Amino acid sequence: MSLNFFTLLQLPEAFVIDLEKLDQNYQSIQKEIHPDRFASFDDEAKLESIKKTAQVNDAYQTLKSPIRRAEYLLQLNGIDIHDEKYTAVPQDFLMQQMEWREELEAEKQNKVALEKLVHDIQKNKNEMMSQLPTFFDNKNNLNDAIKVTRELNFIEKIEQHINDALIEIV
Repeated sequence: MSLNFFTLLQLPEAFVIDLEKLDQNYQSIQKEIHPDRFASFDDEAKLESIKKTAQVNDAYQTLKSPIRRAEYLLQLNGIDIHDEKYTAVPQDFLMQQMEWREELEAEKQNKVALEKLVHDIQKNKNEMMSQLPTFFDNKNNLNDAIKVTRELNFIEKIEQHINDALIEIV
């Protein structure tokens, strides 16, 4: 079993983390384990350095992203949000998704409309993200954390589709 990402990066296991400390700890650990420092060592030491570097990079990327961090915290609590039993999404959220996708299709060539859509979705996303810290406090509301984290995954996908469409316009 791999080391807990929070432990690895010397941070408390919580949704709200000090991102500056995350960066500092990451940089510090990377300096110590970077494969270049092991260039004169045997193959086993080099391989171990590469493995540790990959694990630290994975931990950093996971904890840096609020959505990935929420997923990871749920995983630490034995919850895989991609499991079939968590796939139900509220009807109103599904309708919202469909509206956003329809607007994306209808406005695919309209940069101003797409930028407004991104802005509206970002506002929605920020409201949802602001709820997550309380859901993870004392692990008292993990069902809501699951719901919001799944919805944020959907939002992240549509944001990517819109950004791809914006790139196509330019």
